[in-house]
Amino acid sequence: MDRREVAVFLAVMRLGSATAAAAALGCAQPSISKTIALVERRLGFRLFDRVGGRLSPTFEAELVLEEAMRIEDELSRFDRYLDNVRGLRTGQLRVAATPALALSLLPLAAAIVRKDLPGFGLVLDMQLNHEIPAMVERRQYDLGLAVIPTADESAAVDVVRRGRIVCVSPAGHALASSPAIRWEQIDPAEIIYVTTDARLVALLAAVAPEFLRRLRSATETNRYTIAVNLVRQGLGLTLVDEFTLAGHDLEGVAVGAFEPALNVSLVSVTPPSRKAKTAVRHFLDAVDVVLGSGAG
Repeated sequence: MDRREVAVFLAVMRLGSATAAAAALGCAQPSISKTIALVERRLGFRLFDRVGGRLSPTFEAELVLEEAMRIEDELSRFDRYLDNVRGLRTGQLRVAATPALALSLLPLAAAIVRKDLPGFGLVLDMQLNHEIPAMVERRQYDLGLAVIPTADESAAVDVVRRGRIVCVSPAGHALASSPAIRWEQIDPAEIIYVTTDARLVALLAAVAPEFLRRLRSATETNRYTIAVNLVRQGLGLTLVDEFTLAGHDLEGVAVGAFEPALNVSLVSVTPPSRKAKTAVRHFLDAVDVVLGSGAG
């Protein structure tokens, strides 16, 4: 499908009729019907069946929908980029971060950057830890923020902060007052397991092999933010990197260092062979302010 065909397809999917799609796109109804027919002929399968005067999506159309919406979003972003170029405005910073950082750290850093650069555009997205470097390398983003084991640091990343894995427990828990917590002190039945990043899971499993042998009744999630909120509800303990807690309301929970120390690094990634934007430096400075003096 070309760009117009994607727009027609999505309009019909959303509105349910060629007439409504034509009105939304500012064209004639026969043009919509002809476009759909041409696309179906070229693809070799039907996208819509006519049912009671409406166009009902086929199974194949439902499969195509998600990818078409992704393409629409990318094209919209590309349009905004072209608009910046057309107006000789390079004032946009695109930042990708892990889900935990995107939900807590990025908004706080963005608020600081907005004060310093009020006319600057910001794109703040959530991406998976292991996918961020490649997306920055492809120049989808100007800056990526991820958390990795300190042992995995390389020349491809810049270290923003070094920290460690911590144990988050309900404020009234027996371990809440412990400044340091060892695996042997934790009841495995209480652990809320976070399985987002294989490297961090391996880091924990290296000192606590039992981490990989979860009970069937265990609570598990792929998001650190969910795990911390489950702890707040008194459903157990969780082990997370300390950067995940930046910007979180820690009322009702206690945070203690996990022993032996499992070192992690908050790292930044920028596109290769390109002079860093001044805004990148502004954003990293803002991250530093948000983190304060808590992490190394």
